[in-house]
Amino acid sequence: MKKLSIKIILTVGILWMAGAGMSYAGSDIAVKEPVFSFGSVTDGTQISHDFIISNPGDDVLSILRVGTSCRCTVADYPKTVAPGKTGIIHVKADTSGYGGRTFKRYIIIRTNVQGKESVKLQIEGIVQ
Repeated sequence: MKKLSIKIILTVGILWMAGAGMSYAGSDIAVKEPVFSFGSVTDGTQISHDFIISNPGDDVLSILRVGTSCRCTVADYPKTVAPGKTGIIHVKADTSGYGGRTFKRYIIIRTNVQGKESVKLQIEGIVQ
C-alpha cells in the first residue's frame, strides 16, 4: 500500500510539473516602432502618426483601452486585432502652447495579453 501511495504522488508530481511547463500562446501584441520622433515643428502644429500593431498570437488581441499622458493627445484604435493581422493606432497631438520646449507624450495601450497588459508608445519632438 505504501509503494502504491508513493507511485501516485510521484505520478501526480510529474504531471503537475509537465503541465506547468506548457504554455498557451493566446493573443499577443507587437509594435513595429513604439517611438515616433516628429523632429522640429512650429508651435500650434497638429501632429499625427499611425502606430502599426500586430497580433502574432493565435487568439484575438483585445485592446481594452488606450490612454494618453496629456489632453492635447488623442488616439483612435481598433477594439480587436485578429490572429496574424495588424491594426493601426492613430494618434493626434496639438502642440499649441509648447513653443521652445521638447514635446514628449505617452500612449498607453491596455490589452488582454498576459504579461503585456500595458504597452507604452511615445511621440516626441521639439516645438519652436
